[in-house]
Amino acid sequence: MIEHFKIGRAAYFYKCKKALSDGAITALFTTLRQNSQKPSQNLIRQVRVRSGRVRHSAICFSFERQPSFLDAQAGVWERIFGFVLIVEKEDLVAVLKSGLDLPSDFKSDYLEKLAGRKVEAAIAQKAAVFEKLRLRNMSTSKFALRSKTLEANDLENAVAVSSASRFIPQAYTVRRSDGNYSATPNTGRISIQAERANFEQIVSWSSGVIDALRAEQGEASAFIKNFARPVSLVDIPPAVYPTYLAFDIGSLRETLYGETPTALLVRKQGDNYVEVAEVASRVILNDLDQHFAIGSDGDQYAILAPEGEITIGAVSIGKNRISLPGFTRQSINDLYVEEVTVDLGAEAKRKPLARFLDQENYFILLFSDLALAYIDGALFRDEALLAGGATFMGHLKASAALAQATSEKGRFTANQMEFAPGSVFRAVVDDVAQDTDVLLCDDLGDEWADFIGLNTAANPATVSFYHAKHGAVSLSASAFHDSVGQAVKNLGRMTLPAEAMPAKYRGWARNYSGPKIRTSIARIIRGGTRQEIESQIDGLRAAPDLVRRVFIVTSSLSRASVATTFENAAAGIAPSAHFVQLYWLLMSYFSACNEVSVVGYVVCRP
Repeated sequence: MIEHFKIGRAAYFYKCKKALSDGAITALFTTLRQNSQKPSQNLIRQVRVRSGRVRHSAICFSFERQPSFLDAQAGVWERIFGFVLIVEKEDLVAVLKSGLDLPSDFKSDYLEKLAGRKVEAAIAQKAAVFEKLRLRNMSTSKFALRSKTLEANDLENAVAVSSASRFIPQAYTVRRSDGNYSATPNTGRISIQAERANFEQIVSWSSGVIDALRAEQGEASAFIKNFARPVSLVDIPPAVYPTYLAFDIGSLRETLYGETPTALLVRKQGDNYVEVAEVASRVILNDLDQHFAIGSDGDQYAILAPEGEITIGAVSIGKNRISLPGFTRQSINDLYVEEVTVDLGAEAKRKPLARFLDQENYFILLFSDLALAYIDGALFRDEALLAGGATFMGHLKASAALAQATSEKGRFTANQMEFAPGSVFRAVVDDVAQDTDVLLCDDLGDEWADFIGLNTAANPATVSFYHAKHGAVSLSASAFHDSVGQAVKNLGRMTLPAEAMPAKYRGWARNYSGPKIRTSIARIIRGGTRQEIESQIDGLRAAPDLVRRVFIVTSSLSRASVATTFENAAAGIAPSAHFVQLYWLLMSYFSACNEVSVVGYVVCRP
């Protein structure tokens, strides 16, 4: 019967966790039959037949299955044929199957996922031409594009890669001199477009792919290197070790004390649990908001206290995630987290804060390989961080006015005609938005931005949204979470939709209101009368070459400090964990802008 075997060249490739044996394959085949409904006699059954350096095992039989489009009450069964073919060569295995699947126990006992770099080196080779690419956005924002699929005769010539580092290739098809291959790195599935093959051809093809996976020869395509790819934890080279740990305090604060908190911080007092107010939490969170060095001793990675080399926990790198077993700080020992949907103190599944930080992935881990970072529960590699951050720096603009900023909006009086000197709002008006001939203060209850600027004299014309923030100078991402969220949320408004404009015109016609006071600051800062501005906007909306820009204007960041950090990283000096978090957050923002044909910027201190 095996001489009639005809299937496509598509297989899942694994690394052997432990050596297969005749007994293991026999037990597997027995389990496959036991898990099937009314199996027939075997049409094919071969156990670890050797042919040179290769062994193969195969089983094929028919069984009954309920049709997917009928429920059990129909009492109807269909008979289908299934097979499993396993090709072994040294420590790698190819699995081809149809209708049957390997039991989870067998996979967990004997097989493990291949490192993504092996698939890339074997399939996405330097001379490969990419024809199809399925991408997932690394951003966790609900406003950002989640995924996209690109197809072209040659994607390298058809796709702009300015924001590529924020997208993860999940699958791709490449054209090579020896055929058209498809690969899904995270599952180890590799296939080639070709006519169906007989049994000997399939075994030979699988053996050849295994050789390519083991060799890891040659350089990967420059095109695929533009993308930030998730890296399996098994891809961490033996010589690479974790160096620094930091906690995502900005996201934790939002979870506990944001507009819609989803968790409650409580302190255990005797047998009771008392809510921790936001003011009281600042000292606690500030104690966590620092760098924790990681001590390396072989495969043991101890978390060290900043006050001295005292072990306060460990970093455990598993096959699927990284955890922080035993982490402790005196400041959080009596703190727990509950869901906000239950009565205070009644949460049976409350967690110690340390365990909550671990299980919810509120931490960032850096490595001796500076291109690696573990963020939001996943490991990523981004070579751009080591290349001087040229793309990142291109989106960063300096404004000298922001170096003098002492507040976001300043104080207000009834007769005030302009925003206060030393405010970020004033810096936008006087400096950042100087190239606009129409400038509107949109700081309303339903604002799209703090300011909206139009340049109607330029060719092409521009529409710009400005989001202003003030803060202490830092290289931390915490000051940017709100700004990035607001900017990305309002990208769709940059078309200035006609149906929404009447309410905007009414709002802009009123003077600016500060806290409990209406000032004499006109919201139409420049550009003419309301009627003239309406005409300008109507004209711009129809322009086919209109350029849309969005600016986060902040006094909390120094461009020179960012440049120095990139230079140090290129020289081998590790950036702080908080800077890496800032990098990923802002690259996500730039990418989200790019996906809707908007150019994103950050304007900061020199």
